[in-house]
Amino acid sequence: MKNTSKLVRLNLHLRPDHINRLTYLADRIAERKGRETRLAEALELALDAGLTWADSDLLDCLRSDTEQSRWLALGPVIRTR
Repeated sequence: MKNTSKLVRLNLHLRPDHINRLTYLADRIAERKGRETRLAEALELALDAGLTWADSDLLDCLRSDTEQSRWLALGPVIRTR
């Protein structure tokens, strides 16, 4: 994705337990940095940590659609440029 902006807006569908975990992480970041912290900063930290893994290791964590049918319930993905 080629983008000249440093930040982009992104609509996400997240599980409630992931939101809770990100909120907790954002609160800990705020305590450490001494300022308000957005959930996006916590999400970026989590993604940085996760994406340091090899792709094959990340894909080994993938669950089947029968285990996680909630993603099928969202319908087709429509990407625009």
